[in-house]
Amino acid sequence: MVAHFRSLLPLEYEWVFIDGPAECDAAPGVAAFFEPPYLCWYTTPTTAKMDAAHKLVSTAIEQHGPFDAVMGFSQGAALAASAILRHQIQHPTEPPLFQMGIFICSPMPFSQSLDFGLDARKYFGLRGLLRPSRPGCPTTVPEYLVTDPAYLKGEDEVDDSSSGSEDESLPIRRTSTSIFYQMYHSTVDTVRIKIPTVHIYGRQDKWRLHSKDLVKLCPKSLATVYEHDGGHEIPKSASEEICDAIEIAAACL
Repeated sequence: MVAHFRSLLPLEYEWVFIDGPAECDAAPGVAAFFEPPYLCWYTTPTTAKMDAAHKLVSTAIEQHGPFDAVMGFSQGAALAASAILRHQIQHPTEPPLFQMGIFICSPMPFSQSLDFGLDARKYFGLRGLLRPSRPGCPTTVPEYLVTDPAYLKGEDEVDDSSSGSEDESLPIRRTSTSIFYQMYHSTVDTVRIKIPTVHIYGRQDKWRLHSKDLVKLCPKSLATVYEHDGGHEIPKSASEEICDAIEIAAACL
């Protein structure tokens, strides 16, 4: 997937690829080009699953690092952003987790903590008398960030599709008082990713607006953005432009 632009980058760049631990369904179009198993870092972005995924990232750094930069595609990019933010918040006086981040076709990152993000539980099917994740936490996600039901896969199975949702487009699942979904967003979170970042996404990608909002969680002076004409992919035809964006960010180190 990334071989075509990696070959254009300096030879001294060393690449280490880490697989997620969980098997999942193939994303649309993936099965036609890649054999199973299909792996992910988490099956749904609850606070508990984000915490577990962050620990896997920490273990990977201990075993294979340290690393100068991190690159992720789709969920991997969202996890990288989330792990960077967590480290900054919890260890503000320590060096950053990575010196640079490359986020390709990224959805919005989710937090492992109730202290940050929008409360997105209802979008993942949790209903009923839910205690606030924190006082004053917004419970409405911007409409343009609400994606298809395949992404809004909750912790519980669908219980009763006729139990009366305010929005018929959202799934309905059993109420749980211990499951939380906290989506980082620049409108409620003041924390920013304080390292050079590269943001690559396609004009036809259904995650495009997620990727654009992730840019807002980064200082403008440190963010390099490249938008190609494709979808949720890394077009071979954009290899030179992607390399240029990475080299611009690397020059800030």
